[in-house]
Amino acid sequence: MKNLFNFVLPLVFIVSCSMEETSSNSENTVEDRLSNIYYTEFMPCTSGPDYSTENLTKMIAEWQKLLTNENLQGVWGYAPAADTNSVPNTGWWEVQWASKELADQAWSEWVQNKEANEWNEKYASVLQCDGEARNGFNSVFPIASSQYSELPDSGYFYSEVHLCEFNDGSTQEEAIAFLSGFTEAVSNADYSDTSYHLGNYFYTDDTNGFLWANFTNSEASMNKANVSFEASVRESMFPIFSEFASCGDVPDFYHGYTLYNAENKEFMPTFMSN
Repeated sequence: MKNLFNFVLPLVFIVSCSMEETSSNSENTVEDRLSNIYYTEFMPCTSGPDYSTENLTKMIAEWQKLLTNENLQGVWGYAPAADTNSVPNTGWWEVQWASKELADQAWSEWVQNKEANEWNEKYASVLQCDGEARNGFNSVFPIASSQYSELPDSGYFYSEVHLCEFNDGSTQEEAIAFLSGFTEAVSNADYSDTSYHLGNYFYTDDTNGFLWANFTNSEASMNKANVSFEASVRESMFPIFSEFASCGDVPDFYHGYTLYNAENKEFMPTFMSN
């Protein structure tokens, strides 16, 4: 049953990535953006013997034609960019919805779709995703993806994902409240031309953990963002963060792409060559 749910692509998770481009209005206030809590699913994927940039492009193009559910807001794919990632050699799809109920209904319709099953069989040797292993998150995105420069037209992004845990007694509400001050600190630092934005993903089945994901337009931009964080943000914000949570010492790194954008249904990513 592992391939039954295929929204496939050999790219990986963390933060999207959600890239949350489907609602990235840079004129929204931070408070407006933090009040929008999305339901996000991450699904693990592995590439097959016929994986190539050419076959992946064909697969995604045919998959997009099968998407008819208006409740699907966006899909992003991630591929490992470091050997030190917590789940080595695993790619991910990030799928964003307005609610879990709408997501469950859409999946039920998808697995009964004859054309979707035929597509899944056709590309099983290119990429296989385990729909039964997908994880649900409540996610928030305090910074628009265009605030510090537009992302590449190719749909590419680079992500850094931190696996975090709440301190005893701390909650998701504390983490979301922290993001307003963090966003202000970032605005007073040099993140120009990086496309920097971030997402917090809170496990729906584990109130003790969450993901902090940073996104930029390239690895070089991520390095710049981290230098700016150390120089201008850490001193004021890290002590506050440490009051309610802690994260692992080594983050996961991913190359990612926007695979589907509900606000631009004609969009097609341009994948880098292997």
